[in-house]
Amino acid sequence: MLAAVFKSKFTYWILLLYFLIVAWWIKIQLSGATGTDEAYIFNWSYGLIGLSTTIYGLSVAFSKWGGWSSVIGRGLIFLSFGLFGQWFGLQIWTYYNVLAKIEVPYPSLADIGYFALIPFYTLAALMFAIAAGAKFSLRTSGGKLYALFIPIIALAIAYWLFLKDIGFNGSDPIKTFLDFGYPLGEILPVAIALFTLTLSKSLLGGTMKSRILFLVGAFFFQFLTEYLFLYAAGVGTYVNGGWNDLLYATSYTIMALGIVSFRDYS
Repeated sequence: MLAAVFKSKFTYWILLLYFLIVAWWIKIQLSGATGTDEAYIFNWSYGLIGLSTTIYGLSVAFSKWGGWSSVIGRGLIFLSFGLFGQWFGLQIWTYYNVLAKIEVPYPSLADIGYFALIPFYTLAALMFAIAAGAKFSLRTSGGKLYALFIPIIALAIAYWLFLKDIGFNGSDPIKTFLDFGYPLGEILPVAIALFTLTLSKSLLGGTMKSRILFLVGAFFFQFLTEYLFLYAAGVGTYVNGGWNDLLYATSYTIMALGIVSFRDYS
């Protein structure tokens, strides 16, 4: 799979962007520029990875996999839409911080983009589950038990990590929905991907298995990134341009490479 990934010119574009972003991040840390306008613009810059991959992913989905007519095509489209949502959220975030120079409200328009990642990544994971033959595994009693318990365990973990100390706030239902929706929703693609890998490993060929495994890693890294951000924000240690933002840039890069792996049928 990696050999195919590195045959794509797009891979080198993404890696160039990523290494430039890492170099800029190091400069920000050494100069103590976290939380400044430079850091806000840095946050905007790594959104270019998401935007570039959105365009590339849609191109691959329609030119190689038939777009909406195939499950792989639909999976790539949903992944691309999820990354576009992240890019959109960063544009709103940058507007508030750099142009309007006010604290980003919560909830805000940025959350439309950020939260969009959850349904789109979940739908993408479902499409790849279908492509991997998970529906055949569901015909067995063991498969049905996996389908029941993996999501339950995943949601329980997310609740224990994020939500056990959060109460319901009926006066602000949108904020309450997002407070619960972000951590619970972020783990769904991970659960579906693990379910797919567990039940379909005997049905997957070598190349497709490596692609699915890579996506499992990409979904998990996205969840880990979101978890660490929510933790840092909760304890008041998050700063713009800090290590959390480097993790976001890394998660976009990993997903970009996962999408590149589907550039052909082999």
